[in-house]
Amino acid sequence: MVTTRRTTIGFDRKIRLSWLDATADWAAQGLPAEEIRTRLERLLEGALPGSAPKGARYKSKAVLLHVWVTLPDEFVPLRNDGLKLLRLRSGKDRLPLHWGMCLSTYPFFHDLAATTGRLLQIQGTVALSQIARRMAESWGDRSTVVRAVQRVTRCFVDWGALRDTREAGVYAALPKTAVREPDSIWMLEAALADCGSGGQPFRSLITSPVFFPFELNLSARDVGRSARLEIHRQGFDDDLVVPRSRARDCPEG
Repeated sequence: MVTTRRTTIGFDRKIRLSWLDATADWAAQGLPAEEIRTRLERLLEGALPGSAPKGARYKSKAVLLHVWVTLPDEFVPLRNDGLKLLRLRSGKDRLPLHWGMCLSTYPFFHDLAATTGRLLQIQGTVALSQIARRMAESWGDRSTVVRAVQRVTRCFVDWGALRDTREAGVYAALPKTAVREPDSIWMLEAALADCGSGGQPFRSLITSPVFFPFELNLSARDVGRSARLEIHRQGFDDDLVVPRSRARDCPEG
């Protein structure tokens, strides 16, 4: 039985980073959603079949648009700041920004990244079967979950977040990529965007398994400079990171 409120997978496609780059660039230019949709249709036409509602091209467009364009209103300020950072980045330096938007807009992606990261912390490698089994515990033991796990895990490999091993279906961690300070602070906000609680302890947040491909070198003081995050002292050397919109509900320690 599914015990989580998160039942809509949404992100169940193999998405190329070049497609995310193009979508974000068009959003940064201020193009309307329909124009971006049309451009994506042309971009994906030679790569994916099926523009009908159940076709691969249609579904991939939906994922790309939901990440950077037609996302829920509450994520628009986060997206806008992400686009400002993205304009200053190129190549692999853009991955943390795409990753952050995927974390915030797709709970399935968030949970899959967290599951993968936790297994890597424990054993250094991770089997697809292990990830699928743990995801089924919260998302349901259904074929759609298994297929989505396979495709998104493949994204992790294609994006340079995991690497294949000699054993089929088993992946290993790659050296972590250091993330610049402003991008790191933004990523913390992205990870908290869909968090049901008031906040998370600073130390566990910057080392969260959802960030398994990255290294976030931040202090609590750095986070305190954020426009939308606050630091609350809960006890001796125990800081809580709280979105400012929720800070008024967070009791002082």
